[in-house]
Amino acid sequence: MSYSQQVSNFGYCSMSHGRSDYEGFYGISFNRQHYGFHCHDFYEIYLHISGARQFGVDNEVYMLKPDQLIIVPPFHMHGLMCEQTLPRYERAYLYCSTDFLATVGCGQIDLIQFLSERTKGQGCLIYSLKREIADECMNYMSTVMKNGENNAPVDRFRDLTYILPLFRIILDTLRGSSPQLPAVTANPMMHQVLVYINEHYMEPLTLESLSETFGISVSTLSHEFMRYIHHSVYNYILYRRVILAKQKLFEPLTLSEISYLCGFGDYSNFLRSFKKLTGVSPSEYRAQVRLHQKRGDKT
Repeated sequence: MSYSQQVSNFGYCSMSHGRSDYEGFYGISFNRQHYGFHCHDFYEIYLHISGARQFGVDNEVYMLKPDQLIIVPPFHMHGLMCEQTLPRYERAYLYCSTDFLATVGCGQIDLIQFLSERTKGQGCLIYSLKREIADECMNYMSTVMKNGENNAPVDRFRDLTYILPLFRIILDTLRGSSPQLPAVTANPMMHQVLVYINEHYMEPLTLESLSETFGISVSTLSHEFMRYIHHSVYNYILYRRVILAKQKLFEPLTLSEISYLCGFGDYSNFLRSFKKLTGVSPSEYRAQVRLHQKRGDKT
């Protein structure tokens, strides 16, 4: 398989309709082939209504139940696990950029700080909701989705009238109950491999070196890892490096320094991988970051 074929199977998750502030979604899928772990640089408020069984975030695995609210901060690998197809999968979500989230508190609460304090040291927060509360959240997210292509001030204000009560539910839930704890994984060996990669992906890692470290054959490792998170070892390592690079682009480092710190080794490989997964070059992404920071300084 060529380099471009390998990477193209592991696209970066972004918002639709060219948006970069917020996006709502609601949907039901039948016999869905899910795409495993992914990541983005905004918050995801995910409502699992029914259909999935396990949810992975970084090193942890959680058992899913109907009507659960999941909050995933930026730059955390997450996704559904261990199932090839989902016969009937119902879910909703709201994506929120940090810039947008900073405005939702209406000057009364710093939502980014509020969520950061509660997710510190964790890849996500998971809470069970009463059915009527879950239905209310679903309706808010669905309504925002229906208005997704409209971006006039009156449309944005209308969306806000649904997003604000959604965050009222989120705040009440976080303040009134404890989050779900991780579960014991059904595949301890692959979980150990995943944890090892998460801790060492900045170093030179290959399928062969991992096979030797864990005392299993290359073919077994490749097959079982793909079955565990639905991505190859190669693509997962590459993706983790690109995620780290996106975070490093917020810092005063040169692109060469970032390439080295993220484990790419070869600078041209860094440039090629970054653009393939994100759709923009590292320089273009950094320019976007600086533009958003300037806008934030003026508000």
